[in-house]
Amino acid sequence: MEKIKIHFCDFWKEHTFENDFFVNILKNKYEIVEDSKDPDFVLCSCFGREYEKYSCPRIFYSGENLTADFNVYDYAIGFDYLDFGKRYLRVPVYYFLSKLRNRAQMPDNPQNREFCSFLYSNGAYCDEIRIDFFKKLSKYKKINSSGALLNNTGKRVRDKISYLNNFKFTIAFENSCAPGYITEKICDAFIAATVPIYWGDPLAKEEFNPEAFIFANDCKNLDELVERVIEIDNNDELYLKMLNAPKVLNEKINDEMIISFFDDIFKNKGKILRKDVNKGWSRGEFFTYSFVQRKCIKKIKEIFSNYRS
Repeated sequence: MEKIKIHFCDFWKEHTFENDFFVNILKNKYEIVEDSKDPDFVLCSCFGREYEKYSCPRIFYSGENLTADFNVYDYAIGFDYLDFGKRYLRVPVYYFLSKLRNRAQMPDNPQNREFCSFLYSNGAYCDEIRIDFFKKLSKYKKINSSGALLNNTGKRVRDKISYLNNFKFTIAFENSCAPGYITEKICDAFIAATVPIYWGDPLAKEEFNPEAFIFANDCKNLDELVERVIEIDNNDELYLKMLNAPKVLNEKINDEMIISFFDDIFKNKGKILRKDVNKGWSRGEFFTYSFVQRKCIKKIKEIFSNYRS
């Protein structure tokens, strides 16, 4: 096997070399070695700037709503629908996370479970629609919230899949809405044998069967979404049809694609494709199109729209 030295940096706290999904996919073809002193490549995420210490090629990956700047990184893996030749591969975070989950067992009477779950901790860096919908739907029936956000059970969850399995529905709202940005939220609901009430990627129906989940983006407003949930909640036949429907329309992503992407990168060992942004005003300060930026742009558009009307 060819030996490839990689240093991982700027990942989340729980990340380790041993549990890294790229290493586990690539180890059948390459001998992947962790080397922080003289790596062939740096594989970096968005939680720091250690990557600046290394002159070797940089590979960016993030499950957050961020878009890589190819002036800063040589290659990137993300959720965006981008065409950037062999320098970019679209692999949404749900692909990696869903592979790690054990599918929950379908209850004997799935329609007789508790109504709906809400399991979130993030209330600061997310669209207000998540909390707004929780409040609206709560007027119909109690929603069990066992995360840090809007907790009304006094409990905290250790096993997410087992917990979601106790409910007919799961509120699966992304932090923000952007084409291609799909995280584990909808997949965890599918794996837990519950029906997702999903908001987020406007193109979600291109990857997941629209007959298997309630798509908030298709509703005119939250009132219409609430009515749709109530309709399904009170119709066992409709609910079971949705619960048992196939989940994925077609498998567009697979391990072979990821291996092929890295094959091309490893062939160009030592080749730098990024521009030099470590000099002058840039210094990579604007390497991502973040949630905060998207939110500000949304507000600006709303202001101008109200002004014109």
